[in-house]
Amino acid sequence: MQFSAILLLEKPLSITVSQIESELKRLAPGATLGDWGGSPDLAANSGAEMISVNGEPMSVMDIPAPAKVTIIERGQFANHIWPTVEADVARHNAYIFITAARDAADRESAIAQARAVTLLAAAVARLIPFIGIKWVDGSNSMEARSFIKATENIGQPDANTVPFWVRVMLYREPSKGDQVKMTGGTLGLRYFGLTELEYPSVPLEPQFIMQHAYSTSEYLLRSGKTFKTAKQSVLKAGPLFPRFRMQRTAYLFRFQ
Repeated sequence: MQFSAILLLEKPLSITVSQIESELKRLAPGATLGDWGGSPDLAANSGAEMISVNGEPMSVMDIPAPAKVTIIERGQFANHIWPTVEADVARHNAYIFITAARDAADRESAIAQARAVTLLAAAVARLIPFIGIKWVDGSNSMEARSFIKATENIGQPDANTVPFWVRVMLYREPSKGDQVKMTGGTLGLRYFGLTELEYPSVPLEPQFIMQHAYSTSEYLLRSGKTFKTAKQSVLKAGPLFPRFRMQRTAYLFRFQ
């Protein structure tokens, strides 16, 4: 698994290596930066530039053309943190592609790599105007202002950006009477060797499910446990989540 991010731009923009390095140092004063190899101006090089952040080798490419991606996020696949994603992404005509240069061997290295890619993307995002950003294979997308806010603390050594790494999908089922039910699940935990969360039909507000999914994901990433071994630990936090219990199936939640 190699983590990557795509910053979508309305038009091609020039950005220099020295600008990126300065912003990286501002965001993460304690980060260890490696040397760049190549042109000082990304736009002047048609190939990839290489950099190492905290020991993670990465490449950055400035592409003056639309990305070959299709984003269809409606209905059951609606993007609840970027409702206008389809129309906004359609405006892009260039992009900056950031990707890790090696596979992550285990969960610990996957988290370190995800943090490094996100930190580099956050530095670039603060230097140029952009529409939004895509994570990995398009499993998650975030508009510009939300990404800037989500990465305010990305310079801290143990900072995670769960709302960017893990997408929460929700679908409001056809109403039967006054009761409205939601189904949902996550997309992104599998990249860290974890089982995705699944929420069956439940009469709960979308915000509650999203917050619960983010909190559980953060717990699993920080605890170093799999969901199966973490299940009992989560259950012990009864006052935090008084409205649910877990079935035997490791990834399935049942609410009551």
